[in-house]
Amino acid sequence: RQMCIRDRNWDVAMFNEMSSCPATMQAAKAADAYGLLPGHSVQQADAEQAYTQSFLGGTPTWVRLPKNQWPESWKGKGYKDPVVPLIRALYGHPDAGLLGNHCEKHLLEKGFTPIKEWRSCYWHERLKLFLVVYVGDFRMAGPQENLAEGWGLIREGIVMGDVEEVGLYLGCKHKVYDAVSPYTGKPVKAMEYDMSEFLDSCLDCLLYTSPSPRD
Repeated sequence: RQMCIRDRNWDVAMFNEMSSCPATMQAAKAADAYGLLPGHSVQQADAEQAYTQSFLGGTPTWVRLPKNQWPESWKGKGYKDPVVPLIRALYGHPDAGLLGNHCEKHLLEKGFTPIKEWRSCYWHERLKLFLVVYVGDFRMAGPQENLAEGWGLIREGIVMGDVEEVGLYLGCKHKVYDAVSPYTGKPVKAMEYDMSEFLDSCLDCLLYTSPSPRD
């Protein structure tokens, strides 16, 4: 059967109308290829609590608070099921998404230009940096000597974790190694995509949930 993604009103979701449009895997691989050029590198970092770094826009939303999150001033007031306005963006909300507001505005201010063909991808002309953003995962490729400055620009408006060399990204291990080109015979940098651990976890889940022979 044909499957489709629907929004909160059960209408067919149009991705260009959603608040967050993550980058594609093709874009990430293009960044990898760019980062393997001579003198280049690929690095990654995570935005800490990515969604809550920005304020929620769109339709006003009210949420329930569990009792263990009630402020002291509420206790003894006889409240049964109070609701409060949702101020910060929350994962899963249709109007949430770091890209839709705070992140993209900041990147534009720092000289990153959106790539029209690929949403959530940016190019910094002066530093020659290619940036891919997937929700809170930032992946940047370009000249090795310019990467630190690029991360510094991002950190001026977004709280980031430590910058790391390319590694685990969206469930896939990325391994950079030295190789010899089969076409030219010259030394080159290459990248291997390893998803064996992810496959093992899928098999473990399948075996765990499968009915026993007795069933």
